[in-house]
Amino acid sequence: MSKKEKHKTAASNSLYSLPFEEYNAAFERLAYGEKRILEDIKSDKNSFMPIEVTDDQVFLTEPDQKLIPDIQDQQKCDFLIYCPGKLQSCFIELKGENISGEKKYNPYDQIGDTIDFLKNNEKLKGLVNQKMEKHAFIVSPGRQKIPKNIESGERFLWQKLVQKNMKKKNIRDLIHYVKVTKSDRYSNNKQIICSPKSPVKIPFVV
Repeated sequence: MSKKEKHKTAASNSLYSLPFEEYNAAFERLAYGEKRILEDIKSDKNSFMPIEVTDDQVFLTEPDQKLIPDIQDQQKCDFLIYCPGKLQSCFIELKGENISGEKKYNPYDQIGDTIDFLKNNEKLKGLVNQKMEKHAFIVSPGRQKIPKNIESGERFLWQKLVQKNMKKKNIRDLIHYVKVTKSDRYSNNKQIICSPKSPVKIPFVV
C-alpha cells in the first residue's frame, strides 16, 4: 500500500482524535493530499476557496447550524478547519467582490463572533484556546476590493486571533485576504492569490 493510500485509509475514520463529544459528528476528516473547493452552495456570491490538505489530521466543519445554533445577533463564519496535529484553527469567510467594512455582517465581526461562541462553549473551547494558532481567511473572487478605513475591524479580529502567551504576530500574519483567480499561480505576499490548480495548503504556513 502506497503512502497516499495509507493516508486515505486512515482518513476513513472521520471521528479520529476529536475531543468534542456530541459535536464530533459535525466534523469531516479530510484525506492527506486531498484537494477541496470550499463554497457556499446556498449563496450567490460565487466565492470559493481551493485548499490542499498537507497533514494527516485535518477536520472541516461549517459553524452555521453544525456548531452554532440560530441565535439572535449571533454571527458565524462559513467554514472552520481544525488541525490538531499542528495546533491550528482556520476560520474562513467567503465574500463577494466587495468586502464590507460596515458594522454587522462584515467578515471581521462574523469570524470574531464565531470565536467568541466557541470560547464560551465548554466542549468546543479547545478549538480556540491559547494553545491554538488561529488564522482568519477573508475570501473573494477575481476583482477583490478591500475596503478602506478597516483598521478598527482588523484590530478587533486580530485581538481574538493572537496568542497572548506566545510571541505577538503582526495582523497580516493572522488575517489573510484571499483572491481566487483562474490563473494557475500562488502568491502569499501581502495578499494570498490562488487558483483551483494552485490551492492554499492547510495547515497554513505563513
